[in-house]
Amino acid sequence: MKIGLRNIKTALAVSLCILIFQVLDRPYPFYACIAAVICMQRSIEHSFRVGRDRMIGTIIGGLVGLGVYLIFGPVWYATGLGIVMVIALCNYFGKQSSVAIACIVLIAITTNLKEVTAAVYAANRVMDTLIGIVIALGINRVIPSRKPILEGKTS
Repeated sequence: MKIGLRNIKTALAVSLCILIFQVLDRPYPFYACIAAVICMQRSIEHSFRVGRDRMIGTIIGGLVGLGVYLIFGPVWYATGLGIVMVIALCNYFGKQSSVAIACIVLIAITTNLKEVTAAVYAANRVMDTLIGIVIALGINRVIPSRKPILEGKTS
């Protein structure tokens, strides 16, 4: 069994997310950890691209989820309407790679509210995601891949 550098960097990013959340007394490092795992790619360029798409999707899903929840409340059809809007917006802006996370964030907002308002929940999801992305990018910048990754054709 081989434990590669990306494995180590991912574990470090997740551990740092948890530590930072403990230091900041933030309650749910789960969302930052997910963002860090997803954004830890083979190169800083890939990590940045995935992080950007994830952040765009989180913001779109958060805003639409917040709006749908404030207008309709926690009713079953509101989530379906929100999904239609999220997918349409991502497609309109050419951000198809952000569709899945935008839908997931919308679903989280319309189905997970227990002890906080929709606005606080949405803002926390965006902030938590941003923290995870920044940690993954930082680690990938500080501990780069051992060998350069060439994309495209070489002559």
